[in-house]
Amino acid sequence: MAYQINGDEPNIIGKKCGGLYLIQQQEDESITDPANTIYLEFDSVWSKLCFDGGTIFWRNESPSEPVNDNIGVCLVLLNLCELDGVVGSELVKIQYSGNDELVSAVLCFSSGKKLTFAHNCYDDFTSINC
Repeated sequence: MAYQINGDEPNIIGKKCGGLYLIQQQEDESITDPANTIYLEFDSVWSKLCFDGGTIFWRNESPSEPVNDNIGVCLVLLNLCELDGVVGSELVKIQYSGNDELVSAVLCFSSGKKLTFAHNCYDDFTSINC
């Protein structure tokens, strides 16, 4: 299975990152989905990146605090706006890849830092590696 993109990749290549937020899913005391939803800000405009199966979704959407009704399984907004090498650095390129098990997006910044978001298609979670 190859990946497909749903929505339009925002015009963010060559622009300086101004913000990064993640929504994580937690179950009891464990993080079960480290990067359920990714929010990136460039030129004061927020973009949402998320995955489902073999599909990579891009949307124009600002982050908001999730509302939960259960403390055992909940979503948490994580502010990474001080992540070295990302916020304040220019986005050089985005590389996508996919196969039957994994779909990924790698964001490469002028600082040399790479953010890799890898979605496990079978277990339905997205990891982040930086």
